[in-house]
Amino acid sequence: MTTAVLETGRLTLRPFAEGDAPFLFEMYSDPQTARYLSYPPFTEMGQAEAMVERILNAQAEERTVDRVIARKSDGAPVGSCTLFSWNKQCARAEIGYWTAPWSRRRGVATRGLTLMSRWALSALELDRLELYAEPANVASHGVATRAGFTRGDLVRGGITLRGRRRDVLRFVLHVAP
Repeated sequence: MTTAVLETGRLTLRPFAEGDAPFLFEMYSDPQTARYLSYPPFTEMGQAEAMVERILNAQAEERTVDRVIARKSDGAPVGSCTLFSWNKQCARAEIGYWTAPWSRRRGVATRGLTLMSRWALSALELDRLELYAEPANVASHGVATRAGFTRGDLVRGGITLRGRRRDVLRFVLHVAP
């Protein structure tokens, strides 16, 4: 499961590797990307290296499925998609994503999220995926709906980002009964 490589059109979703630290450093240093992430912006490469190590450990323990979204043409990373907080008994999980600044508004997030979601519902035998986005993150709302998610309710204080509770909108994708 943790080694699955997913492909669609011009994109590949591959497991993270130790060599992805420079890409993570660049992304977590980007103010727009960092705005919606749990960790504060990175200021040194060691933080990105530690993040890659945490990702690899979580994947090895099958607590998450983290994928780098990369271009097929040259293998360059352009984003990330993560499946986490899954509950095998309830057949549900959460999913999240982000894209590099140079890849935004090009369909990368939608294609990556769609591919990862379909794979998770099928390969992991999940019935439901949930995605959370801040109310002001209209771009993310569009990605979720284009990937087949249905907009749900407002969850007051639904996530904590850098020590602050924030409201989020819940988006849901489920297997039709």
